[in-house]
Amino acid sequence: MITNVRILHQFSTVLPVTFSVLNYEPKDVLFFDIETTGLSSKTSHVFLIGLISFQPDTKEWQLIQFLQEQDNEEEERALLETFSAFAKNRTQLIHFNGSSFDIPYLVSRYEKHQLPNPFSHKSSLDLYREFLRMPAFFRQMPNHTQKAFEELTSYTRKDLLSGKEMIKFYHSYTKSPSKEKEDLLLQHNYDDLVGMLSVLPLFNLRQLPKGQWELTHVEELKKQEADQTITKELLFTLTIPAPIPGQLSASFPFGYITASWHTVKIKLPLYEGTLKFYYPDYKNYYYLPLEDEAVHKSVAVYIDAQHRQKATASTCYKKYNGIFVYAPQTCTLPLLKEDIRTKECYTFWPLQNSSLTMQKSYIQEILKTAITLS
Repeated sequence: MITNVRILHQFSTVLPVTFSVLNYEPKDVLFFDIETTGLSSKTSHVFLIGLISFQPDTKEWQLIQFLQEQDNEEEERALLETFSAFAKNRTQLIHFNGSSFDIPYLVSRYEKHQLPNPFSHKSSLDLYREFLRMPAFFRQMPNHTQKAFEELTSYTRKDLLSGKEMIKFYHSYTKSPSKEKEDLLLQHNYDDLVGMLSVLPLFNLRQLPKGQWELTHVEELKKQEADQTITKELLFTLTIPAPIPGQLSASFPFGYITASWHTVKIKLPLYEGTLKFYYPDYKNYYYLPLEDEAVHKSVAVYIDAQHRQKATASTCYKKYNGIFVYAPQTCTLPLLKEDIRTKECYTFWPLQNSSLTMQKSYIQEILKTAITLS
């Protein structure tokens, strides 16, 4: 079995920031990726396992790969035992789509060799599944392969082999070993591993719904449309401590978000017109048809009975004319609508309570709505 070790100096200062967002201790984490001779664990076997772990003594990230030289069960067993030894003292495993392939495959091979399952009592972070929990930023991607996420962070691969080509190449290597073939096999696995490290900072997006940001600027913008009408927009600029690699964008029904390094911008359209504020306890209100609004029963007693009628849920409102901005239904600010049947809600702009605390609370609800974390 061939062992290949490399030190990844370029990640020593980048990853700790993301681990603080994830609330992980680097010493507990083990990245892994496997290469197999087929998709079915019943008719194929694993021939290469790559790992990345943090070395507390040197404060460096170490990549280590184990490659079977001979295509036989004895070497696979040794490979599995080596992986177990490395995973033994790690409590957090990180992989890309390993929940669907790598882990079930390895569990099956451990059972085949009657070896203990090393995945018991360990936490697992599947980068693929976790990224899909934030669809606003990633739905526009052509696909959700690891390579597609790597492109977002400008990671450039050097490997020349596809997954299918790896299988043929490995069989060729076992029959006629060479340093060139060995390097090509290791390079593919290397890029899978380092690619995971390159996309990990995308998790810094989690700062947004968690409120780990500062509001640095609020601005009203005017935009001239094609028909010469002027529309107004609201721009919030936020600063985040952990940077987002590259530039990402997310659109949602009533706004747009961009995130690049330490800066996040939220753009929301402003609506100018008339909206209705609906009182929740309509049984305590009367509707006044002439005024087209509802008043509380304590006031209605002074109004001629001919000019008032018991309010219903759809007539229990007060109309306001002004400028409004989209607001999630979870917002604590007053919510207004065009009609009781519409789902979209708005609130007054400027906000009724314009304190920094209220502005942060409002933006926080916007982010929670836009960035889904199921």
